[in-house]
Amino acid sequence: MIGALLGISAALSWGGGDFAGGLASRRLPTLLVVVVSQAAALALLMPLALLFGGELPNGRDAIATAIAGIAGGSGVVLLYHGFAHGRISIVASIAGTLAALIPVAASIAAGNIPTPLRLIGFVCAMVSIVIVSATGDSSSGEHDHQSSGSAARGGAMYGLVAGLCFATFSLVFSTTTTGGTIWLLTGLRVASVAALLLLFAGAALTRRQAPGMETLRPGAIPTVMSARLKLAALLLVAGGGDSLGNLFFLLSSQESGVAVAAVFTSVAPVTTVVFAAVLLKERVRPLQAVGIALAAIGTVAIALGGVPLS
Repeated sequence: MIGALLGISAALSWGGGDFAGGLASRRLPTLLVVVVSQAAALALLMPLALLFGGELPNGRDAIATAIAGIAGGSGVVLLYHGFAHGRISIVASIAGTLAALIPVAASIAAGNIPTPLRLIGFVCAMVSIVIVSATGDSSSGEHDHQSSGSAARGGAMYGLVAGLCFATFSLVFSTTTTGGTIWLLTGLRVASVAALLLLFAGAALTRRQAPGMETLRPGAIPTVMSARLKLAALLLVAGGGDSLGNLFFLLSSQESGVAVAAVFTSVAPVTTVVFAAVLLKERVRPLQAVGIALAAIGTVAIALGGVPLS
Protein backbone atom coordinates (compact mmCIF):
# COMPACT_ATOMS: atom_id res chain seq x y z
CA MET A 1 0.00 0.00 0.00
CA ILE A 2 2.84 2.41 0.84
CA GLY A 3 4.47 1.69 -2.52
CA ALA A 4 1.17 2.39 -4.29
CA LEU A 5 0.67 5.68 -2.45
CA LEU A 6 4.23 6.74 -3.31
CA GLY A 7 3.62 5.78 -6.95
CA ILE A 8 0.41 7.80 -7.11
CA SER A 9 2.23 10.74 -5.50
CA ALA A 10 4.86 10.51 -8.23
CA ALA A 11 2.12 10.46 -10.86
CA LEU A 12 0.47 13.57 -9.44
CA SER A 13 3.81 15.39 -9.23
CA TRP A 14 4.88 14.44 -12.76
CA GLY A 15 1.43 15.13 -14.20
CA GLY A 16 1.23 18.61 -12.67
CA GLY A 17 4.81 19.42 -13.67
CA ASP A 18 4.24 18.21 -17.24
CA PHE A 19 1.10 20.30 -17.56
CA ALA A 20 2.88 23.43 -16.35
CA GLY A 21 5.87 22.77 -18.60
CA GLY A 22 3.62 22.12 -21.56
CA LEU A 23 1.86 25.45 -21.09
CA ALA A 24 5.19 27.27 -20.85
CA SER A 25 6.37 25.50 -24.03
CA ARG A 26 3.48 27.02 -25.95
CA ARG A 27 5.03 30.43 -25.35
CA LEU A 28 8.77 29.72 -25.04
CA PRO A 29 11.12 27.36 -26.92
CA THR A 30 10.86 23.88 -25.44
CA LEU A 31 14.57 23.50 -24.74
CA LEU A 32 14.62 26.82 -22.89
CA VAL A 33 11.68 25.73 -20.75
CA VAL A 34 13.33 22.45 -19.78
CA VAL A 35 16.78 23.92 -19.12
CA VAL A 36 15.44 26.77 -16.98
CA SER A 37 12.98 24.61 -15.02
CA GLN A 38 15.51 21.84 -14.34
CA ALA A 39 18.28 24.33 -13.53
CA ALA A 40 15.93 25.92 -10.98
CA ALA A 41 15.33 22.51 -9.44
CA LEU A 42 19.08 21.88 -9.38
CA ALA A 43 19.67 25.20 -7.61
CA LEU A 44 17.31 24.04 -4.86
CA LEU A 45 18.69 20.49 -4.63
CA MET A 46 22.41 21.28 -4.55
CA PRO A 47 22.45 23.10 -1.16
CA LEU A 48 20.23 20.38 0.31
CA ALA A 49 22.60 17.68 -0.97
CA LEU A 50 25.64 19.44 0.47
CA LEU A 51 23.96 19.87 3.86
CA PHE A 52 21.86 16.72 4.20
CA GLY A 53 22.86 14.48 1.27
CA GLY A 54 24.51 11.79 3.33
CA GLU A 55 26.45 9.04 1.55
CA LEU A 56 27.65 9.61 -2.01
CA PRO A 57 26.66 6.96 -4.58
CA ASN A 58 29.36 4.55 -5.74
CA GLY A 59 30.77 4.66 -9.27
CA ARG A 60 28.25 2.21 -10.73
CA ASP A 61 25.26 4.04 -9.28
CA ALA A 62 26.70 7.41 -10.31
CA ILE A 63 26.86 6.18 -13.92
CA ALA A 64 23.34 4.74 -13.70
CA THR A 65 22.06 8.04 -12.30
CA ALA A 66 23.73 9.98 -15.11
CA ILE A 67 22.19 7.72 -17.77
CA ALA A 68 18.78 7.98 -16.11
CA GLY A 69 19.11 11.77 -15.88
CA ILE A 70 19.94 12.08 -19.57
CA ALA A 71 17.09 9.75 -20.55
CA GLY A 72 14.63 11.56 -18.31
CA GLY A 73 15.72 15.02 -19.47
CA SER A 74 15.47 13.96 -23.11
CA GLY A 75 12.01 12.59 -22.45
CA VAL A 76 10.86 15.85 -20.89
CA VAL A 77 12.15 17.85 -23.88
CA LEU A 78 10.33 15.58 -26.32
CA LEU A 79 7.17 15.56 -24.22
CA TYR A 80 7.01 19.34 -23.91
CA HIS A 81 7.82 19.70 -27.62
CA GLY A 82 4.90 17.40 -28.36
CA PHE A 83 2.67 19.47 -26.10
CA ALA A 84 3.67 22.60 -28.00
CA HIS A 85 2.77 21.02 -31.36
CA GLY A 86 -0.33 19.02 -30.52
CA ARG A 87 -2.94 18.28 -27.90
CA ILE A 88 -1.58 17.70 -24.40
CA SER A 89 -4.07 14.87 -23.79
CA ILE A 90 -2.96 12.85 -26.83
CA VAL A 91 0.79 13.25 -26.35
CA ALA A 92 0.63 12.55 -22.60
CA SER A 93 -1.45 9.40 -23.10
CA ILE A 94 0.99 7.90 -25.61
CA ALA A 95 4.07 8.70 -23.50
CA GLY A 96 2.56 7.47 -20.25
CA THR A 97 1.28 4.22 -21.71
CA LEU A 98 4.65 3.31 -23.17
CA ALA A 99 6.38 4.24 -19.91
CA ALA A 100 4.16 1.64 -18.19
CA LEU A 101 4.30 -1.04 -20.88
CA ILE A 102 8.06 -1.38 -21.27
CA PRO A 103 8.89 -2.21 -17.62
CA VAL A 104 6.07 -4.76 -17.67
CA ALA A 105 7.41 -6.26 -20.91
CA ALA A 106 10.90 -6.40 -19.39
CA SER A 107 9.48 -8.27 -16.42
CA ILE A 108 7.72 -10.77 -18.68
CA ALA A 109 10.92 -11.29 -20.66
CA ALA A 110 12.66 -12.08 -17.36
CA GLY A 111 10.21 -14.93 -16.80
CA ASN A 112 7.52 -13.30 -14.65
CA ILE A 113 4.16 -14.43 -16.04
CA PRO A 114 1.48 -11.73 -15.67
CA THR A 115 -1.91 -12.39 -14.13
CA PRO A 116 -4.95 -12.38 -16.47
CA LEU A 117 -5.98 -8.88 -15.35
CA ARG A 118 -2.47 -7.57 -15.97
CA LEU A 119 -2.42 -9.24 -19.40
CA ILE A 120 -5.72 -7.53 -20.26
CA GLY A 121 -4.19 -4.21 -19.25
CA PHE A 122 -1.17 -4.91 -21.39
CA VAL A 123 -3.37 -5.51 -24.46
CA CYS A 124 -5.53 -2.44 -23.77
CA ALA A 125 -2.46 -0.25 -23.51
CA MET A 126 -1.04 -1.57 -26.81
CA VAL A 127 -4.33 -0.98 -28.62
CA SER A 128 -4.59 2.53 -27.16
CA ILE A 129 -1.19 3.48 -28.58
CA VAL A 130 -2.24 2.30 -32.06
CA ILE A 131 -5.56 4.18 -31.93
CA VAL A 132 -4.19 7.44 -30.57
CA SER A 133 -1.16 7.43 -32.87
CA ALA A 134 -3.17 6.55 -35.99
CA THR A 135 -5.70 9.32 -35.30
CA GLY A 136 -2.98 11.88 -34.56
CA ASP A 137 -4.34 15.35 -33.92
CA SER A 138 -4.19 17.64 -36.92
CA SER A 139 -4.23 20.78 -34.80
CA SER A 140 -0.96 22.32 -33.77
CA GLY A 141 0.49 24.34 -30.97
CA GLU A 142 2.11 27.71 -30.84
CA HIS A 143 5.33 26.63 -32.55
CA ASP A 144 3.82 24.97 -35.63
CA HIS A 145 5.56 27.38 -38.01
CA GLN A 146 8.95 26.36 -36.59
CA SER A 147 8.35 22.64 -36.21
CA SER A 148 11.12 20.22 -37.03
CA GLY A 149 8.75 18.16 -39.16
CA SER A 150 6.14 16.32 -37.08
CA ALA A 151 3.69 18.99 -35.99
CA ALA A 152 1.25 17.71 -38.60
CA ARG A 153 1.05 14.42 -36.68
CA GLY A 154 -0.04 16.31 -33.58
CA GLY A 155 3.06 15.51 -31.57
CA ALA A 156 2.27 11.77 -31.51
CA MET A 157 5.78 10.77 -32.54
CA TYR A 158 7.25 12.93 -29.79
CA GLY A 159 4.98 11.16 -27.32
CA LEU A 160 6.21 7.76 -28.52
CA VAL A 161 9.89 8.62 -28.18
CA ALA A 162 9.30 10.38 -24.86
CA GLY A 163 7.67 7.21 -23.56
CA LEU A 164 10.76 5.22 -24.53
CA CYS A 165 12.95 7.71 -22.67
CA PHE A 166 10.80 7.58 -19.54
CA ALA A 167 10.82 3.77 -19.56
CA THR A 168 14.61 3.85 -19.82
CA PHE A 169 14.72 6.26 -16.89
CA SER A 170 12.55 3.93 -14.78
CA LEU A 171 14.52 0.78 -15.55
CA VAL A 172 17.95 2.37 -15.04
CA PHE A 173 17.31 4.66 -12.06
CA SER A 174 15.64 1.89 -10.08
CA THR A 175 18.89 -0.11 -10.13
CA THR A 176 20.66 2.37 -7.81
CA THR A 177 21.35 0.91 -4.38
CA THR A 178 23.89 3.28 -2.79
CA GLY A 179 24.04 6.97 -1.98
CA GLY A 180 21.68 9.33 -0.21
CA THR A 181 18.36 10.04 -1.92
CA ILE A 182 19.06 13.76 -2.25
CA TRP A 183 22.43 13.08 -3.89
CA LEU A 184 20.74 10.76 -6.39
CA LEU A 185 18.13 13.39 -7.25
CA THR A 186 20.84 16.03 -7.57
CA GLY A 187 22.82 13.72 -9.86
CA LEU A 188 19.78 13.34 -12.10
CA ARG A 189 19.48 17.11 -12.50
CA VAL A 190 23.23 17.62 -13.04
CA ALA A 191 23.24 15.01 -15.82
CA SER A 192 20.09 16.26 -17.53
CA VAL A 193 21.06 19.95 -17.43
CA ALA A 194 24.60 19.18 -18.65
CA ALA A 195 23.28 17.04 -21.53
CA LEU A 196 20.79 19.72 -22.59
CA LEU A 197 23.46 22.41 -22.53
CA LEU A 198 25.73 20.18 -24.65
CA LEU A 199 22.85 19.67 -27.09
CA PHE A 200 22.38 23.42 -27.36
CA ALA A 201 26.12 24.00 -27.86
CA GLY A 202 26.39 21.24 -30.46
CA ALA A 203 23.44 22.57 -32.43
CA ALA A 204 24.91 26.08 -32.33
CA LEU A 205 28.27 24.84 -33.62
CA THR A 206 26.71 22.80 -36.44
CA ARG A 207 24.04 25.43 -37.13
CA ARG A 208 21.29 22.83 -36.96
CA GLN A 209 17.96 23.10 -35.21
CA ALA A 210 17.25 20.26 -32.81
CA PRO A 211 13.71 19.54 -31.56
CA GLY A 212 12.76 22.14 -28.99
CA MET A 213 15.19 24.81 -30.17
CA GLU A 214 12.71 27.13 -31.86
CA THR A 215 13.57 30.80 -32.21
CA LEU A 216 12.19 32.97 -29.43
CA ARG A 217 9.21 34.74 -30.92
CA PRO A 218 8.72 38.49 -30.50
CA GLY A 219 6.49 39.10 -27.51
CA ALA A 220 7.01 35.59 -26.11
CA ILE A 221 8.24 37.04 -22.83
CA PRO A 222 5.41 39.16 -21.37
CA THR A 223 5.99 42.83 -20.63
CA VAL A 224 3.41 42.96 -17.84
CA MET A 225 4.90 41.98 -14.49
CA SER A 226 1.96 39.80 -13.44
CA ALA A 227 2.23 37.80 -16.66
CA ARG A 228 5.98 37.40 -16.16
CA LEU A 229 5.43 36.09 -12.65
CA LYS A 230 2.85 33.63 -13.97
CA LEU A 231 5.33 32.36 -16.56
CA ALA A 232 8.07 32.06 -13.91
CA ALA A 233 5.65 30.14 -11.69
CA LEU A 234 4.96 27.68 -14.52
CA LEU A 235 8.71 27.06 -14.91
CA LEU A 236 9.16 26.52 -11.17
CA VAL A 237 6.19 24.15 -11.00
CA ALA A 238 7.56 22.22 -13.98
CA GLY A 239 10.99 21.76 -12.40
CA GLY A 240 9.69 21.13 -8.91
CA GLY A 241 7.06 18.66 -10.06
CA ASP A 242 9.63 16.67 -12.02
CA SER A 243 12.01 16.45 -9.06
CA LEU A 244 9.26 15.51 -6.62
CA GLY A 245 8.06 12.87 -9.05
CA ASN A 246 11.59 11.43 -9.25
CA LEU A 247 11.76 11.30 -5.44
CA PHE A 248 8.42 9.51 -5.07
CA PHE A 249 9.24 7.12 -7.92
CA LEU A 250 12.57 6.14 -6.34
CA LEU A 251 10.89 5.51 -2.96
CA SER A 252 8.07 3.57 -4.64
CA SER A 253 10.46 1.37 -6.64
CA GLN A 254 12.44 0.64 -3.49
CA GLU A 255 9.23 -0.32 -1.72
CA SER A 256 7.42 -2.28 -4.45
CA GLY A 257 9.84 -2.84 -7.34
CA VAL A 258 10.35 -0.95 -10.58
CA ALA A 259 7.61 -2.62 -12.66
CA VAL A 260 4.91 -1.98 -10.07
CA ALA A 261 6.17 1.57 -9.45
CA ALA A 262 6.20 2.27 -13.19
CA VAL A 263 2.61 1.21 -13.75
CA PHE A 264 1.36 3.18 -10.78
CA THR A 265 3.22 6.30 -11.87
CA SER A 266 1.94 5.83 -15.41
CA VAL A 267 -1.36 7.41 -14.34
CA ALA A 268 0.48 10.74 -14.64
CA PRO A 269 -1.07 11.28 -18.12
CA VAL A 270 -4.52 11.02 -16.53
CA THR A 271 -3.61 13.95 -14.29
CA THR A 272 -2.30 15.90 -17.26
CA VAL A 273 -5.42 15.12 -19.30
CA VAL A 274 -7.69 16.28 -16.47
CA PHE A 275 -5.78 19.57 -16.19
CA ALA A 276 -5.97 20.05 -19.97
CA ALA A 277 -9.69 19.28 -20.13
CA VAL A 278 -10.64 21.42 -17.14
CA LEU A 279 -8.31 24.40 -17.56
CA LEU A 280 -7.74 24.47 -21.34
CA LYS A 281 -11.12 23.06 -22.39
CA GLU A 282 -9.37 20.70 -24.81
CA ARG A 283 -11.70 18.63 -26.96
CA VAL A 284 -10.75 15.36 -28.61
CA ARG A 285 -12.37 13.34 -31.37
CA PRO A 286 -14.48 10.32 -30.33
CA LEU A 287 -11.94 7.73 -31.52
CA GLN A 288 -9.15 9.57 -29.74
CA ALA A 289 -11.25 9.58 -26.59
CA VAL A 290 -11.56 5.80 -26.91
CA GLY A 291 -7.78 5.54 -27.16
CA ILE A 292 -7.24 7.72 -24.09
CA ALA A 293 -9.83 5.71 -22.14
CA LEU A 294 -8.13 2.44 -23.12
CA ALA A 295 -4.80 3.88 -21.98
CA ALA A 296 -6.29 4.68 -18.57
CA ILE A 297 -7.99 1.28 -18.30
CA GLY A 298 -4.82 -0.49 -19.36
CA THR A 299 -2.55 1.20 -16.85
CA VAL A 300 -5.02 0.69 -13.99
CA ALA A 301 -5.49 -2.99 -14.92
CA ILE A 302 -1.72 -3.51 -15.01
CA ALA A 303 -1.36 -1.82 -11.63
CA LEU A 304 -4.14 -3.87 -10.04
CA GLY A 305 -3.08 -7.13 -11.67
CA GLY A 306 -2.19 -8.81 -8.43
CA VAL A 307 1.22 -10.43 -8.19
CA PRO A 308 4.14 -7.95 -8.08
CA LEU A 309 6.22 -8.06 -11.24
CA SER A 310 9.61 -7.75 -9.63
